[in-house]
Amino acid sequence: MVFTLDSVIQKETRNKIVCVMLAICSVAAIGINFENIPEMKGLYAVLASLHGWGLGQAVFVICLAYFYYYIRHHFPVQKDIAVFSLFLSVLVLIGLCYRNATGFALCMLNAAQIMKTMIVLTGYGTLLYCLVLLLYQWMSDLAGKHVGHRQTGSGIKDRYRLKTGLFLFICWLPYLIAFYPGSALYDAGTMLEQWYGYEPLTNHHPYFQILFLVLFVKIGVAIGSAAAGMFFYVLVQVAAFIMVLSYMADFLRKLGISVYVLRGLICLYAFLPIFPVYAISVGKNINFAIAALLVTIFMFETALSPDEFVQSRIKMVLLPILLVLLCLFRNEGLAITVGCIPCFLILGRKHWKVLGAVFAGVLVFVAFWFKIFLPMSGVPNGSIAESLSIPFLQTARCVASYGHEMPEEEKEAIDNILVYDTLAERYLPEFSDRVKDQYNNDATKEDWEAYLKVYFKQFMEHPVTYLDAVLNKCYGYVYPDDPGRTKAYYVVGADVFRLNADGFDLKSRFPVLVEGMNQFMTYFRGIPFLGYTTSIGLYFWCAFVFAFFLIRHRRWKMLTLYVQVVITLLVCVASPVNAYFRYGLSVVFAVPFLFFVTLYAFKEEKLSDSGEMKTE
Repeated sequence: MVFTLDSVIQKETRNKIVCVMLAICSVAAIGINFENIPEMKGLYAVLASLHGWGLGQAVFVICLAYFYYYIRHHFPVQKDIAVFSLFLSVLVLIGLCYRNATGFALCMLNAAQIMKTMIVLTGYGTLLYCLVLLLYQWMSDLAGKHVGHRQTGSGIKDRYRLKTGLFLFICWLPYLIAFYPGSALYDAGTMLEQWYGYEPLTNHHPYFQILFLVLFVKIGVAIGSAAAGMFFYVLVQVAAFIMVLSYMADFLRKLGISVYVLRGLICLYAFLPIFPVYAISVGKNINFAIAALLVTIFMFETALSPDEFVQSRIKMVLLPILLVLLCLFRNEGLAITVGCIPCFLILGRKHWKVLGAVFAGVLVFVAFWFKIFLPMSGVPNGSIAESLSIPFLQTARCVASYGHEMPEEEKEAIDNILVYDTLAERYLPEFSDRVKDQYNNDATKEDWEAYLKVYFKQFMEHPVTYLDAVLNKCYGYVYPDDPGRTKAYYVVGADVFRLNADGFDLKSRFPVLVEGMNQFMTYFRGIPFLGYTTSIGLYFWCAFVFAFFLIRHRRWKMLTLYVQVVITLLVCVASPVNAYFRYGLSVVFAVPFLFFVTLYAFKEEKLSDSGEMKTE
């Protein structure tokens, strides 16, 4: 008995020591300077990277040690969560390697860097494991307490959408007033300038978006104020967003989600400044994201009850319209539409004929628009360079690193496409526009063949450089601690300079309030924890976590909802800018809904365990 008691005491002591060591590792990982220190080696370089520790770090270590000890004693080891947490910690490692444009070799450059890599993987891995495990447990408990059976609204509950919509409108009204006539994102100004002849008109910014925006501006001009027309555009957009959010909240309520929990969701949309700031913004990403959110909701409805969805005439009319709008609001929307169609067919396979006919009509219309209507209207496609950010950045990085080794014929082949002499100077690892700006639109087929030959030759010689060029341009989309330094994550103000100079008067009416909001948004980014909501990487991480939870519960049908998340991530990877918030806006708008989808999956698991029938 004494031997057994001594063994228990020794085991508990070892557990405490391990928890303290892991806590030290986590605190070190969070504050570590991951850059290489050439003048120092080994352990000295690692210690120098910690910047010295004080009372704050010591207290943090103690708190984390107790936290880890609590997790160790109250939860069994979850191997799948451990593997997933390691995956997330690898994403953190990638962010640390590329945020200063160094490259993945930084993590294994020398003994000191390898030691720091192990600290990062172990420290972040342990912390993320505990956080994911607690989130999983919290969502499981929440589903048990605040998710009931499906309901049908009646009586007073029928006014739930109206009350939700009014609450959101009242909360967003100060933004509408303060930033009259709205905020014009960069692309909005370009679209107007293209229509009025300041820039060549192309479909690079979707022609439908241009027509849609110009319609409102012309209405405003007709009544004596272009600003009034833009404000009307913003009002329509805000109304559409609020209607979708109100419908989503009411739909979730009818699924059995507690009204108290839903209030948290509505408050998130109402008070987190990201949502109202983008709701009043004019640009091709906002209305696209609203349509994508409603398509995702419809897909979930199809997964739950395909019969009920197909029998709804309103939804069967709205669905093809939404899929068409995805294609017309953003050129990349075609990929999401094509990805969503087979998901709907799989989920509603009993009604594949009806759905197939609807989707065939969508594809026929989209083909007509792009292949017949746009050419007949004299609207050419945008430059091919817009879709070649990755290969052009790979070439530019190779020239910057190994240009001195390239023979003249290779330099000439690159020069015929991208202007070789200034290419290394124009290379910015997280932004491709400077490289693409000097693309030769008159390049011949022979020029392209010569360039591609050099491109693949350089790939065989420098594959790591090619990988670094890709990751350096997109790591911010999967690294929550990157704020997106190349372009602002928001725009407040409606100054379209060239049009205003010609009398359109689209300027903001309250510049003092605009400047105050700019200062507030800058301050908001620096607020601990809340500031992460301004990082696009956080929203992709949330999507990863919720998808992982669905996989844990083997809810394969619900994973179809992530088709637009996956395609949006791929589009962001191929986009010209790293960590650009508005490029992933459709995921930002959808993440709260995906949380409740996961919560509903937890509830169904509990019903299944208790012997009740599932709703699927």
